[in-house]
Amino acid sequence: MTIFDTVRELVQNYCTNDPFELCECLGVKVKVTSIGQSKGLYTYVADVPVIIISDKLRRSERIIVCSHELGHHVLHAEVAANDALRGFSFYNMRDKTEYEANIFMADLLIDDEELDGLFIGGSTIEEASAMLRLPSDIVRLKMEDMNRRGWSYDIPMGSACLFGR
Repeated sequence: MTIFDTVRELVQNYCTNDPFELCECLGVKVKVTSIGQSKGLYTYVADVPVIIISDKLRRSERIIVCSHELGHHVLHAEVAANDALRGFSFYNMRDKTEYEANIFMADLLIDDEELDGLFIGGSTIEEASAMLRLPSDIVRLKMEDMNRRGWSYDIPMGSACLFGR
């Protein structure tokens, strides 16, 4: 089963793509607190899966981080059971677990047909990103995943940064 299929099954089973609602359905505790420079992490506390999100983030950023960390829960729970996964790292695309959690996040937050409809309507990546209220890097990642599944998008490289730099 692909990451896309896993996300689609979760959304269909629980009738939501809200990562906080999915965490509740899956028994994952979410804690928003001060965690230094990290944006978020996924771990276990007393055999309970926990997502910890920085209280310094805006609501929109918390949704992104929660989606990414939920990806770790769904895809990499066995890794976290032995050791906490590193903090949220959108740009660490060379680490397989981080890359997969990013794909999970993009697939959870962006519907294929909705994104395609924006492009059919003439939107640029930046315009689509603004309408979806997501950084363009996530839209590009979604487009790359869609291309792997048979869509055909030309994806120009951009200079947008997740949460700024």
